[in-house]
Amino acid sequence: MAVHAPIRLMFLGFGEAASLFATGFAAGALKELAAYAPSVHGGTGAKRLHERAALSGTRLVSDLAAFSAANWIFAMVPPAQALNAAWAVSPHLAQGAIYVDFSSAAPRHKIEAAASIESAGAHYVDAAIIGSVPASGHQVPVIASGAHAETFAASFTPLGMDISILGSAIGAAAGTKLVRSILAKGLEALYVEALVVAERSDITQEVLDSFCAFLDARTARATAEILLKSHVVHAARRADEVLMARELVLEAGIPPIMTDAIINLMRQTAESRATERAGRRQPASLNHALDILEAELPGAAQQDTETAR
Repeated sequence: MAVHAPIRLMFLGFGEAASLFATGFAAGALKELAAYAPSVHGGTGAKRLHERAALSGTRLVSDLAAFSAANWIFAMVPPAQALNAAWAVSPHLAQGAIYVDFSSAAPRHKIEAAASIESAGAHYVDAAIIGSVPASGHQVPVIASGAHAETFAASFTPLGMDISILGSAIGAAAGTKLVRSILAKGLEALYVEALVVAERSDITQEVLDSFCAFLDARTARATAEILLKSHVVHAARRADEVLMARELVLEAGIPPIMTDAIINLMRQTAESRATERAGRRQPASLNHALDILEAELPGAAQQDTETAR
């Protein structure tokens, strides 16, 4: 499908994110929007559904056959429904239509969904939202991968979308978002556990001042490099330090969920051959540190064996 072809966009799923996208598009150049919503005739949440659609003038339909009129489909369904949704809609897609899957499904499920879409003569784009839709609407940062990701970006960037391309591999966008979630949600969980302990110990401001000064001293990427490189040779000492901190967590009456996870991971590295692999010196680069840790973490030997087969 040519980039300049008129966009006939239809949403698969019309929850909060889809409705905010529609509202943003309707305020610009896209005026004829449609959305598939089985509850349009009166299921659970039908009233709210109609309210959302009215804000953007989106036409609601409950027949999958309506997808044949669209040349762009934005699939915005919960991850558990993503694969079944692709199977259900694929027989109704027009040849050459582009199906953009925004679900937070696992990479392997997106690969399966892509196979279903492509077998019907349509095209698949793996997309992932990496910001807050309520805060940014359709301008929220999106990452995308797949053979037709460039076409997606060329078509919707002029409409205000912020799209970054991660290459042609289906699953790259999904995997990036999910692993990124470990970092983002992990940091969130660490802040919760540590700062509640700090609050109950009456040292919240002191902890924040000290830790934020450490974070603000360099770029986030440089911080990641410093931590990973030093972790290879200092994991044992750090495990002992956090073990002492664990006493403060218990004294504050907080289950040491994150604290115990830190201790366990540090000990895992300390008990491995990581330090020996590094020559008992801090690796020279982030990539070198990751090579060592990837080889020493559980699962590496099994992967090597499977690769040899």
